Amino acid sequence: MITKVNISNFGLFNDFQWTKRLNDSNFQEVNIIYGRNYSGKTTLSRIFRCFEQHVIPKNYSESRFEIIDDNNNSYTQDNISTNNFVRVYNTDFVNDNLSWLHDDKNGSIRPFTLLGSDNISAKKRIENIEKELGNIEEHRGLLYEQEQMKKQISSKEQELQKRKNELENKLKSEANQNIKKSPYYVQQGEAYNVTNIRNDINTILNGNDYDLNEEKIASHKKIIDERIKSTINNISTNKPKFEEYKLKAKNLVEKKITISNTIKELLDDNILQEWVNKGRELHKQNKEQCAFCGNSITSDRWRILDEHFSKESEELKKKLKEEKEKIEKSIEALKNYLDEKKIIKDNYYIQYQNDFTDIHNKWSETIQNYINSMELIINVIQKRYDDIFNPLFIDDDIIDYSNEIISVLNEFNALSVKNNEKTNTLNNDKKLSRDSLRYNEIKKFISIINYEKEGEHLCKDEEEISKLKQPLEDINKKIETLYSEKKEEESKLKDEGKAASKVNNHLSKFFGHDGLSLEHEVEMDSKQTKFVIKRGNKKAYNLSEGECSLISFCYFIAKMEDELSGTENKQLIIYIDDPISSLDSNHIFFMFSLIETIIAKDKRYGQLFISTHNLEFLKYLKRLTLSKDTTNYYVVEKKKKGDEYRCSIEKMPSYMKDYVTEYNFLFSEIYKMVKPSKGDRAKCFENSFTWFYNLPNNMRKFLECYLFYRYPNTDDPLKNLHKLFDNNIPPLVNRLINEYSHLSWGDRGSLVSDVDEAETVAKHILKAIKKDNEHFEALCDSIGEDKNILIE
Repeated sequence: MITKVNISNFGLFNDFQWTKRLNDSNFQEVNIIYGRNYSGKTTLSRIFRCFEQHVIPKNYSESRFEIIDDNNNSYTQDNISTNNFVRVYNTDFVNDNLSWLHDDKNGSIRPFTLLGSDNISAKKRIENIEKELGNIEEHRGLLYEQEQMKKQISSKEQELQKRKNELENKLKSEANQNIKKSPYYVQQGEAYNVTNIRNDINTILNGNDYDLNEEKIASHKKIIDERIKSTINNISTNKPKFEEYKLKAKNLVEKKITISNTIKELLDDNILQEWVNKGRELHKQNKEQCAFCGNSITSDRWRILDEHFSKESEELKKKLKEEKEKIEKSIEALKNYLDEKKIIKDNYYIQYQNDFTDIHNKWSETIQNYINSMELIINVIQKRYDDIFNPLFIDDDIIDYSNEIISVLNEFNALSVKNNEKTNTLNNDKKLSRDSLRYNEIKKFISIINYEKEGEHLCKDEEEISKLKQPLEDINKKIETLYSEKKEEESKLKDEGKAASKVNNHLSKFFGHDGLSLEHEVEMDSKQTKFVIKRGNKKAYNLSEGECSLISFCYFIAKMEDELSGTENKQLIIYIDDPISSLDSNHIFFMFSLIETIIAKDKRYGQLFISTHNLEFLKYLKRLTLSKDTTNYYVVEKKKKGDEYRCSIEKMPSYMKDYVTEYNFLFSEIYKMVKPSKGDRAKCFENSFTWFYNLPNNMRKFLECYLFYRYPNTDDPLKNLHKLFDNNIPPLVNRLINEYSHLSWGDRGSLVSDVDEAETVAKHILKAIKKDNEHFEALCDSIGEDKNILIE
């Protein structure tokens, strides 16, 4: 059974997607389609006829369409030869088979045959084949066995599909709700769906160990959180001046001072000598009196002191002090060297920060060794400074760590180069980290849902179904062989006369048309059989459109006679496109009767489609023997989009589907207003005020229709309104159907109708109609409402 149709390009159908227009609605066993002339009904039927004729119609070469069945199988313009059970009646059928109706000079009527009864052996073989084929309803034969196999396989396939869908939904949820929304799993903005997660799962199952501990997870997240780092410039690797400082200090501390007049006590006591020298400096501004003891200082004492502390010693102390300060300044500069050059940990990417820490520790150790060596020199300088007259020596074994410093600086530079290069590969590193985190997360997820075991179960079920399909294929081939043999035997019984007689029988029985008949003749020269239409005993010409429609449709029904009566009718997909053309009301009813009697009543079809432009015929179609649960109603519409017209299939509105006439529909609109349960009215108000504002017009139209048929003696039915209300028309009724149904009356365009007032009027009308109780009850039945409604 066909459930959906998608039409990318076929006639005026363009980019029509079933699920976008019709949501969860599907074609059912019976499908009634309404559309105005030129709306696209015949175009739609041509898609179905492609599968009957196994060819794309002329001028439709670029067509693209898809038909989907209830097993979710897809049939497109590329595989239209896969179905042999579609039968379509439309204008193309008429033109192909009864071209003579429109061209009596060059046209013809294709002969067809029905089963006769002359060949006894062939008939016996056909009976045996039909017995072997059996009957599904009677639970016997190959067809019943085939049906049971199909049901068993279908049941298992549905269960399998259900489990696949459950697994698919879990994957979709994980992909869309967890993985896709996390910046640690997917670059935000990039697509990630169920296909991606399936690919990742395959990678995980076929790859390495993707488990991550908390430390690795944190590390990957840091890489993903990384921002582009600024370029780190190489730092200078000039060698420190250790040897220069050492040599200069050596010269200063070893220098001897020429001693002339010295004070022995001071030479023997270095601390005292330093104390006196500081006192000497302090008393340069006041040379006459000692600031410590208060005694006077004589000029001779000053002379003796100046001779002890000579100019040469003063100059040496100055140089020692300067050299010490220079060394200390160089040490301080070395301590701050990395910070000044912005060689800090945060300037390096996460993956290099451990290397930075190692090198920095080495740097701290090296410069500390260097400083220790320099401090040994500083200590000697300080000692000579404090004891200026006694030369000292600097140990030649003091280690110079300058080369080690250069080596560490080179390591920093090498790391900086790698860090700068990492900027170019950071995006790829982030991708690899996201992959690792995502694989870790998905691996935990598939473990929780037992993905591998579930996959194994699904594979086993598919293998089991595959094994069940093999016997079905065998029985399908056997049935196909029997059908083929049956057709060969039937060809021995084919009778063109019986075919023509069947057409004439339909014309006479259902349409009472004895004037026209279809007869078969054999041409003298070619010995070929042909069909001709006669009026009486003469060949008929200039048939009316109505007569052409009658003959064409009877021909179509008769041509399917053997198939409709055979065991394969349950597979038939019958599509009848607008069989009404220039027929009067009687013939429209007889057309309905023919479809009902031959096709619908005994359900001699697998699926039935009927389309029409005629509302009267649509009304009759609702009376076909069918189940509401297996019937759907649609409309085909043509709408302008930009500069182009496009066709689409829509659900049939309820007022067309649910009501036989507009009269019934109008009654239902009034009935809703007084229903004891306020559900319907509340729903209408909630969804739209259109229903409420249309109510006055609908009331007026209903009263006009009712009064016209009850009192058909005037052109204005409302002149008899007083008779309906016993010569006492309620003022509100008169006001609502006159004022509220005419916007130009007074100031109605600026006022809103009153809900309670409308309800009161509806009650007045229903009370009046209820006096004609039989008619009232029939109206209630027609709209499926309670005829015993209490109207207060």
